[in-house]
Amino acid sequence: TDHFRQNLGNTSGVDTTPKMTSFYGAVPADQVAVDVPRPSSDAQSLTRDAKQSRGFVTDHFRPLALLSLASVVTASVVATAAARGATFSARPPALRLADVHTNDRCVVYTYFEDQGMGQAGTVEAWKEIWRDAGWKPVVLSEPHAALHPEYQEMRTRFLTYPTVNAAGYELACYLRYLALAVVGGGYMTDYDTLNVNVPPSPNCAYLPNDGRLTTHDDFVPAMVTGTENEFDRLAHLMFRVDLHDAMSSTRQTMVSDMILLEYLRDAKEIDAAHSFYTAPNWLSDPPCDENGDELPMLFHLSSDMMAHTLGTPDKSRAMREWFHKLDESKKECTSVHAETDEEYAKRYFTMPGVNKFKDALKLHWECGHRECEQSREREAAEALLLTAKDRHGKAVFD
Repeated sequence: TDHFRQNLGNTSGVDTTPKMTSFYGAVPADQVAVDVPRPSSDAQSLTRDAKQSRGFVTDHFRPLALLSLASVVTASVVATAAARGATFSARPPALRLADVHTNDRCVVYTYFEDQGMGQAGTVEAWKEIWRDAGWKPVVLSEPHAALHPEYQEMRTRFLTYPTVNAAGYELACYLRYLALAVVGGGYMTDYDTLNVNVPPSPNCAYLPNDGRLTTHDDFVPAMVTGTENEFDRLAHLMFRVDLHDAMSSTRQTMVSDMILLEYLRDAKEIDAAHSFYTAPNWLSDPPCDENGDELPMLFHLSSDMMAHTLGTPDKSRAMREWFHKLDESKKECTSVHAETDEEYAKRYFTMPGVNKFKDALKLHWECGHRECEQSREREAAEALLLTAKDRHGKAVFD
């Protein structure tokens, strides 16, 4: 299988200086403003904005509850900022429902709370790369989750879940689903997810799998998509889960959101796709399919992949370098553009069985990391990969 692994080489002189700075991931002015805004000057506007919002979560906010939540969120923001040594002007930021809720499916979210893990630079790289791919990247954090009507109850229970990881890190992993329910659902990725060439849908209205809650790296939440109601449903499933059954079913002695996603996938409560099918240094050069078209390239640069596949701990540098390498390499493939949602659905975020070439790449990756029995399926997959060609019709593999 080594002839499939073609390292594209090192790129020197890559500028790794973050081009954006933020407080709670503030987005540039030309993007959807779904971050921490300045407070409304009167309580009536808060109530009016809430009434104009739609959806399961938003419809359950009432004026008094909203005012109470605004106070809670304000206190949360102030407390968090104080812990970070931040200072505010006379009035601290407060979140309003109208400032965070959207059905714009060109927005892509990540969730980040600084846990002292040194990943702020990775978040900045994530924003740059997803913006370059045509999306509107937005960073959510706990003040967004705090707008969920059951935030406090869920937060309290999530903190009791058994884990060997840092409590704050695990809590953030659960709270992100509340935040996605509040903002209207859509596309959420980990902040170490690299997007080379997957654009948003043509009309900014499409959700994969008819909006059903779907993880796109099997059960790993490298990307999760779904409607507002689906993210709310997932938050409640995780909140009400039978922990003993979940640990027994997954053969674990602890839980995490990823372990619970595996449990819920097996229980057919959520769907799983394979939009992440390999690692950046396992792709061919150029990264074309059997038709000569550029492959849709999404990668989760997890800590495991960084350590055992890419061999570097610097995620922000790796994200930028691999983006530039593959962006250059794909120029030898035919560029593909989806003009309609139907065309988009056939190419991006497909379910297993729809794109045989991507399924073959997924199998090739898996068999490169564990023992696989030789079978007709594997032989057919390897044969299909060997048909890859560039935009001039030249075979990728000699």
